[in-house]
Amino acid sequence: MRGVAVLLVLLYHCTFPLCAGGYVGVDVFFVISGYLITRLLLHDLDSEAFSLKAFYIRRLRRLYPATVATTALTVVAGVIILSPPHLKELGSSSIATLLSVSNFYFSSAGGYFATAAKLKPLLHTWSLGVEEQFYLVWPLSFWLIYRIRLFRRFSFVLIGAACVCGLLLSQFWIGRNPAQAYFLLPFRAHQLLIGALAVEVERRLRPIDASAAQWLSGLGLAALVVCAVLFDESTPFPGFASAAPALATFLVVVAGSAHAVNRLLILPLLTWVGRLSYSIYLAHWPIVVYARYLHGDQFETIEKWLLLVASIAAGALLHYGVEKPWRLGAGERRWREAAGVGLAGFTAIALTGVLVMTNGWPQRMALAPEKRDYAEEVEFAFLRGYRDGVLKEGTAESGRKVLIFGDSMMQNYVPALMGIPQFRAADVTVVTRGGCVLGWGALRIVNHGVDRECRLFRDTIFHGKSRYDVVVWAQNWAGYGGTLFVERGSGVAPATGDGVALWREIIDGTLAQLTRRSGKVVMIGPPLTIEGIPETLDRIGPITDTRQITAALTQLREVRAGERDRLQDSLRQIAGDALLIDPRAIVCPTGSCRLHDDRTSYFLDSNHFTAAMTPVIAPLLQQQVAPALLVLSVRGFEDRTRRVSAGSAESWSSQR
Repeated sequence: MRGVAVLLVLLYHCTFPLCAGGYVGVDVFFVISGYLITRLLLHDLDSEAFSLKAFYIRRLRRLYPATVATTALTVVAGVIILSPPHLKELGSSSIATLLSVSNFYFSSAGGYFATAAKLKPLLHTWSLGVEEQFYLVWPLSFWLIYRIRLFRRFSFVLIGAACVCGLLLSQFWIGRNPAQAYFLLPFRAHQLLIGALAVEVERRLRPIDASAAQWLSGLGLAALVVCAVLFDESTPFPGFASAAPALATFLVVVAGSAHAVNRLLILPLLTWVGRLSYSIYLAHWPIVVYARYLHGDQFETIEKWLLLVASIAAGALLHYGVEKPWRLGAGERRWREAAGVGLAGFTAIALTGVLVMTNGWPQRMALAPEKRDYAEEVEFAFLRGYRDGVLKEGTAESGRKVLIFGDSMMQNYVPALMGIPQFRAADVTVVTRGGCVLGWGALRIVNHGVDRECRLFRDTIFHGKSRYDVVVWAQNWAGYGGTLFVERGSGVAPATGDGVALWREIIDGTLAQLTRRSGKVVMIGPPLTIEGIPETLDRIGPITDTRQITAALTQLREVRAGERDRLQDSLRQIAGDALLIDPRAIVCPTGSCRLHDDRTSYFLDSNHFTAAMTPVIAPLLQQQVAPALLVLSVRGFEDRTRRVSAGSAESWSSQR
């Protein structure tokens, strides 16, 4: 069954068709581990040879050498292949792996099926963490069950009840925290305990009739195949769904070996793979990740088979070169070897800690200047010469005044706007900060309190007396739900509604204030959202072919386009006399969104521009703001309003 389990995992990770649920191979491993460990403990207790010290030394010799070797080789390969962010992450996950807590690490770093998870070379070690943590608590627990007569008498009931409780807890926790439910022992323990329950069944029901055994094992194998074919990444897991592969494995285990179906399971090749299953499992995922990193996410059929064969071959080398020699070492050397393994592990922890402290050793990129240049180009455009807060820009030669304000969506356009001659010649005030809603009366509640810095920036805009010829305003109009509040008199109330309805009061108040104090108001509509940008760009490593990066960028598409377009239409209806610019006309002027040139990406993430985007959008943005440029090209707005008496001009603060 271990051969079946590891092949299911291999077929799934190598993306073979009809195996979208192959991840249930890990569940098979859990049941088998629970079964084998419990049977071993029972044998030691029956023969009065039980020793926790001996048990843990056996586990250490059996599992840790291959884990240390795999981690070390994975890190060495990562130094050659990975980008600094990914190498730093590998350093952190390596430490967690060597300390047998990688399941905790990955549970806090996103789900198993998340896109970013596909580029984590040690992600698969989460299951080893679950098993090793189970080994810490189960031997003593089983010893208590065995030693206390009442517990021993009802051991089947106790273990069965624990299985049911664990399954219910797993199902409950999916709704609270899916990542924790997937990775952590309390929500997986029922599968390991089902293996222990199989030992109890063996003790009570042996021998099972050959005909019944054949039906049980046939049903179990069939159910396992159904799970592998019908389950996929959208299946709520573990929860109740995890009971299916676990019970299927349970049926095969309790059926024993005296039946015809067992002939499938004892085929020489399958049993050989089963003996090597631990090493194959350790070796396969780093190979798949690095292939994906260098090649891209899509594998041809021949490439899938090559990955499968390479994984088994690497597993064989690891098994015969590391796992087996350490496991079968002479008894008198066990303590010395165990100490050596522990020392090797802690040495590896120290070395991988360096990768974390150096932020992924970015100096490696100097060995590949073209990769370094590519990575340096992937920088937020605004950070090339600007910063958050209140800035004074422009030469003021024209005597015109311009106000630019908003959140990081506005920052996308500041470098391009300042490249337009009329803006560059004006006296420009830039008030921006990421995550800052700078509309009239707007407040954000962050970490249970008002974002005071944002409010200070907002008051800088609306409580001053300056008049502007042109005002440009942009926000992430699709964001901030649940954190957006509006000041009303002396009180504060949450902004309600969806889409533009959430913003209506803020937009109306802002436009009312701006139109009194400016010649032309320009609003920039909701940003486009491109999914998969960070995951793609983070692959820029010392030996990465940057053509693979740009090819991968070409495959990315805008998401939630319909929702964005509806939001743009709604903004148009309430913009009034303000000039509303559609970002699609700037980013996708021909209908196809430009994500990169042949050299670098135009996007830093799903909706922020890199420095490379600035010269691309500058002429298009200049066309879009042409009506505002007319205002800047004639006599300044302040000159035209100078004749207005001071008594008839209302200050913004009096409008509150």
